[in-house]
Amino acid sequence: MIMSQKLAETLFKIGILNFLVFVVLALAIGGDALNGHEANGHYYLANHGELTEVCQFVFIYSQVHAMSLFITHPLAMIGGFMLWYYRIP
Repeated sequence: MIMSQKLAETLFKIGILNFLVFVVLALAIGGDALNGHEANGHYYLANHGELTEVCQFVFIYSQVHAMSLFITHPLAMIGGFMLWYYRIP
């Protein structure tokens, strides 16, 4: 059971950390690629309707990091549920 608690804590922490890093970096670079778009070789991140032009590398990074949330969010929820489950006597 100790191993399961450690796994749960790790999943939860990774999910939270990934989300926090995503938010901080999205604010720093002007938005995220999932809300942005590419047009005629120009890459735009979006943040509440405001577009920021970035290089292709930053755009792809933002896409990949945003998509990683679709993996780490559920893992964090699973980890949180496991922590809740194991801490109830």
